[in-house]
Amino acid sequence: MPTWLEHLCHALIGRTRSHDDLPDLRVLPTSRVDLARTHYLVDDPERRTRDDRLYILRIGQRGRRGVDVAVHSNGRVVGFLPDASAAKLAEPLLRLGGAAIVNGAGPRPGTTRLRVDLPTAEAMRSFAPVGGPTAY
Repeated sequence: MPTWLEHLCHALIGRTRSHDDLPDLRVLPTSRVDLARTHYLVDDPERRTRDDRLYILRIGQRGRRGVDVAVHSNGRVVGFLPDASAAKLAEPLLRLGGAAIVNGAGPRPGTTRLRVDLPTAEAMRSFAPVGGPTAY
């Protein structure tokens, strides 16, 4: 979904209108995790760059896998957190409103899997966004 359309949808349904409204988790201690289910979601040019990038984590639907946490870049889903990581982050992420900003990176040499920097469980427990949690 293009970024402009994402902003329009969020404006119409009462969710966040910009990334400035989201809690920024990039300041927390992190560990880098490979994204899951990215095979057909990311084009080759994006996989070729190994630069750091901004990602948005968003709580998705609860399914047979448990709670999905989607990873967005430039207004579109580029993958999902692995099931174990999603299970650990779902509750703290819901407490923050269901979405947050994190850092990410391109793939390691020899692989095409994108990566995301996830805050540690201790850091997530102690994180309190400026202004308190809001609805996303």
